[in-house]
Amino acid sequence: MTNKKENLKLLLSLGLAGVMVAILFWLISKLSSTLISPNTGQPSSIELSNQPSLINLGKRILVKVQTYPEKRDGVKAFGEKNFNIAVEKFTASLKNNPNDPESLIYLNNAKIARDNSESLKVAVIAPVNFDQNLAEELLRGVAQAQNEVNERGGINGKKLQIAIASAENRQDSEKLDKELVEDRSILAAVGVRPDAAIYNDKKLVLVFPVERPNQADNPENIEQNLVNNQQNIPRNNYLFHINPLYDNLIDTHARYIARQGRNIAICGDIRTSGNNSNFSSSKVLVEKYTQAIEQYGSQVISTPCNLADKNFDPKSFVDRAIETENASGFLLIPSLRSISYATKVAQEIKGRKPLFGSETMYSGKTLENAKDVEGMVVPVYWHRDLNKNNPFAENAFGLWKARVNQRTAGAYDAMQVIIAGLEKDNTREGLQKVLSNPDFSTSGATGNIMFLPSGKRQGEAFLVRIERCERCSSGTNYDFVLLNKK
Repeated sequence: MTNKKENLKLLLSLGLAGVMVAILFWLISKLSSTLISPNTGQPSSIELSNQPSLINLGKRILVKVQTYPEKRDGVKAFGEKNFNIAVEKFTASLKNNPNDPESLIYLNNAKIARDNSESLKVAVIAPVNFDQNLAEELLRGVAQAQNEVNERGGINGKKLQIAIASAENRQDSEKLDKELVEDRSILAAVGVRPDAAIYNDKKLVLVFPVERPNQADNPENIEQNLVNNQQNIPRNNYLFHINPLYDNLIDTHARYIARQGRNIAICGDIRTSGNNSNFSSSKVLVEKYTQAIEQYGSQVISTPCNLADKNFDPKSFVDRAIETENASGFLLIPSLRSISYATKVAQEIKGRKPLFGSETMYSGKTLENAKDVEGMVVPVYWHRDLNKNNPFAENAFGLWKARVNQRTAGAYDAMQVIIAGLEKDNTREGLQKVLSNPDFSTSGATGNIMFLPSGKRQGEAFLVRIERCERCSSGTNYDFVLLNKK
């Protein structure tokens, strides 16, 4: 009887031990799934995901133009958490290519990790796989702002860490937004999103560094704008815009165009794929320009012109527009990647009629063939001569060894807004309250920045003309010259 009792106790003990071991293994597995990332101090879902993160601090090369071995070595060292080597390699890479904003961002991030500095993280959404020129322009503005604030000690002693968010394809766009808003270590983001509602819903400040013509084209947005533009109506808004509404740009330009000619021919860049963002933006832009030009008393001729059509014949279009419909001016509206096609149209015009270009033509790429577009008038939000006392343009040239444009200025100012806000409150909700305060203001490349309750910014547009010049800092014999306000 005694042996039976002892055997029963032994079995119970073994069973209890087995249960305890099972519970222990379960607890270990749960703890391992919530490991803390050493870089951010936040729970890391990135390392455990089956799919790679779309947010990057320095482990991947996204901008692959002119990639030097030192940059590849720096990225490798960053991934291995050998931050001393990463700093050394990124520094060497920048000596070879000082115009690389990605390397400068990675260098500053590596310094933060090397020194184990306290930091605040902000993300920049860079469309590297869709529009590399735009991505680099935005990254330069963000990198310059990060470099300047960290060189002066950071934001209340905390260094600014920049995460670059970039989708591999359009199917990943929604995943990118979701990843950004759910990463609580990210306090704000800079970039342009086709659908930004999730940033309001999840309470993450998003600052738009540039405007796109279709951003307010959604009927719901238009209805909201009618309400939000009333300054006495408060709104819990997390979306802020550095530049005034795109309609201001179009209105200023259309008024000038209508004074120069009665019959205007427009060349758009309308792509047939519904998945291509250029389709909606260019179509909207052509429609808005048409309405504005006709509002000021001129007409838009019916001769079709689509820069995206592979069978498009620039000579045939120009000859027909002038000879058949008496075109007295031409407006070119390309995407950034189609500027060269717009230039071919300008070559056929050959100074016979006034030439106008949309805001996308305000690019260094346009000046590469400036003799073909000499005299073209383009609308802008920013020009270095608007405020010659502002050090931004000179500092940018010293940093990048090249001129920058208004897209870089917009990204720089988006960061100035975020930095000024984080100096007062470095939480997501607190930052929103600071930026929404009617008394909030900060200065940047584009002047003094204040927001309406809607997150919009009041302001005006300006006009520039491509003119021949001597000793141009543009590196060509032509430059964008600011026209007198009229």
